[in-house]
Parts: sequence; structure tokens; C-alpha cells
Amino acid sequence: MRKLYGGVFFTVLCCLVSAGCAPKKMYYFGNYSKTLYSFEKNQNDESLLKHKQELETVITKSESRNLPVPPGIYAELGYINLKSNNSKEAIRLFQAESQLYPESRHLMDRLIQTAASKNDPSSK
Repeated sequence: MRKLYGGVFFTVLCCLVSAGCAPKKMYYFGNYSKTLYSFEKNQNDESLLKHKQELETVITKSESRNLPVPPGIYAELGYINLKSNNSKEAIRLFQAESQLYPESRHLMDRLIQTAASKNDPSSK
């Protein structure tokens, strides 16, 4: 009987230790994949709006969970805003992407220049 309790105790102890070693989630993606797939498949205003809302949700929930926003999320939302002629918000999002992921700085700087030129009436 004593061996049985020892074996059960050892098994429970191993389970607890291995559960404590489980990796923490690094990013929150929510339904990003589903809404992106839906948009790519349908390419209409409704699916774009749903995807844009999901990108905003990913940002909000990542921040509330003290997780970094996944790479490319700020940039993708910025690009959607740029295509919708919301240059100021696009620039803000491109700057956030560049600050969080410095390796994207070169591309983000070019997108910021593009957005700024859309905002500047003298460039037309």
C-alpha cells in the first residue's frame, strides 16, 4: 500500500512540475487567422471591417495582458488606414511598429513617407 501512495505522489509531483514548466504565451493573436482568411477569400468591405476590428482587438487585448503586440499587427492596421485615407492614424501605427520592432524601421519609414505625402496637399 505504501508503494502505491509513493507512486501516486511521484506521478502527481511530476505533473505539477511539468505544468509549471509550460511555456507562457508570447503573443495574443485572437481570431486574426480566421478574419484574414475570410478577407482574402471574400475581399469585400464587410470582411475588411471585421479583419480591421480583429486587429484592433489583438492590440487592445495584448496591451491589457501585458504582452507585446505581435509583429506586423500595427503595420497591417496602419496599411489598412493608409488605404482608407486615414494618414495620421497610419503614421501613428507605423511608428508603433517601428518602435516595437526596430528591424522593421526601414520599411516603416518608407510607409510613413508615403502616408505623409498623402497628407501633404502640396505634393499633389
